[in-house]
Amino acid sequence: MTVTCSAGPAAGASGQHRVCRVLVVDGQRLFREALCTLLAREEEFLVVGDAADGGEALELIAALQPDVVVTDLHLGRGSSVAHLEQIHARFPGVALLVLTALRAREVAVRVRKAGARGYLLKDRGLKEFLGALREVAAGRCYRSRAAKGVACADVVVLTERQRQVLRALALGHRTRETARMLGVSVKAIHKQRERIRDALRLESVAALTRFAAREGFAEEDAATS
Repeated sequence: MTVTCSAGPAAGASGQHRVCRVLVVDGQRLFREALCTLLAREEEFLVVGDAADGGEALELIAALQPDVVVTDLHLGRGSSVAHLEQIHARFPGVALLVLTALRAREVAVRVRKAGARGYLLKDRGLKEFLGALREVAAGRCYRSRAAKGVACADVVVLTERQRQVLRALALGHRTRETARMLGVSVKAIHKQRERIRDALRLESVAALTRFAAREGFAEEDAATS
């Protein structure tokens, strides 16, 4: 957890535009520090601090009152979207910009429902990142130009049954065990997995399993048949 003490230019002083106060949240220290360094070069933004996980982020938001929180999803504790919901619930006036390496329509849906204004892929350049930051700071929504699958009109939301199948994958259950738990045939489980892979544009069951684990499906309520 890092707190930047510099106050930056005063908001509204001498006709200057208001500086946007930014908090950076990412589990990787090197990436976090690099992002802070890049933002420090921009006069319109002031990095007030950085955090490694959702708990630290909540503490710093309360103390520092940033305008925007730039956060990754995978912070190593519980559901990857849970910290977004917590931040939005406690600090609804703070804009959330998700910066992630994951391209998936389902993730974009969950992020948006959790209260985030922006969804940007980590493989984009500095220019697009700064543009996304300006958009969410101004109260508008932003999605990465490279994330074609997250367009609102093109979103596919998973059904409750599909979420149950993902939870079983995240918990390491085999196909026959999952079928028995949900009271369906093995063939039905295979079909559900195929549909989910198509919806999320994932190439294999292994990729689907990694997705389910990363996105916190193991933390969801137990499936009911």
